[in-house]
Amino acid sequence: MNDSDMQTQAASEKETDPIPIDEVARRLGVRASAIRYYEERGLVQPVSRRSGRRWYGPAEIRRLAIIQYWQRTGLMSLEEIGDILAGPAATRGWAHIVQERVDTLRRQAERMNAASDYLEHVLSHHRDSPPDGCHHYESRILHMPLTTVGTDLPGEPLRPSRSGSAGR
Repeated sequence: MNDSDMQTQAASEKETDPIPIDEVARRLGVRASAIRYYEERGLVQPVSRRSGRRWYGPAEIRRLAIIQYWQRTGLMSLEEIGDILAGPAATRGWAHIVQERVDTLRRQAERMNAASDYLEHVLSHHRDSPPDGCHHYESRILHMPLTTVGTDLPGEPLRPSRSGSAGR
């Protein structure tokens, strides 16, 4: 074995060596307390404990990165993440859980696209005045479904009340 082969082998062994929780937290940009909380919730387990410190291997670090990614981009709860990570063999109705999350994300994306369209209209047609009174803008807003913040339940369209303000 030459020097280059030994260096490659040493580097690959280092990549698989467990890493202490504080280093994992630093690399992932999270607090160690968040990792301990994930452990409490059963989402990840350290590969070992030495002198009271938790140590994580590549698979656990990858799992932590997935949890972070799904929380940030998928807007998923830790319970949903846990169900999805458990896989089809561990969770009855796993495919339903995943499909439900996909459908929810699609609805959220549609709402975000509609909001973006409304704001682009305001920018392109109302740079010097508020959009109040704009037939195009108000007709779209009046027919936009209301939703409860943070949920994906369809709401009722806004309808002008007798006083002229929008209401249910």
